[in-house]
Amino acid sequence: MEFELKGALKKYRRMRSWRRAGMAIMAFGAMSAPWLLDLGRTDGLICWLFALGLWMVGELEMRLKTIQIRLAGMSDQLNALSRRDPEHGPNADLILELNDW
Repeated sequence: MEFELKGALKKYRRMRSWRRAGMAIMAFGAMSAPWLLDLGRTDGLICWLFALGLWMVGELEMRLKTIQIRLAGMSDQLNALSRRDPEHGPNADLILELNDW
């Protein structure tokens, strides 16, 4: 079970870094659009607001995923303390949540 948890953690970190890089590329693309397309001030402001909104949504999604992973770890600890679910492994919920990308 330990190997599965390590593999799930590696996959989670890799997917998180790819997602963060993708969001950064899209945000910088939206921020540079006014200069590349020779847009006016209002269109430039709209592009900047869109880029900031996109970045904030991406960060919020990452934060919510982190909260879900912490809750899954707590659920595994509670199941281990109460010995309620013997057919699942000690980190079953955490592994499922880490692999859910």
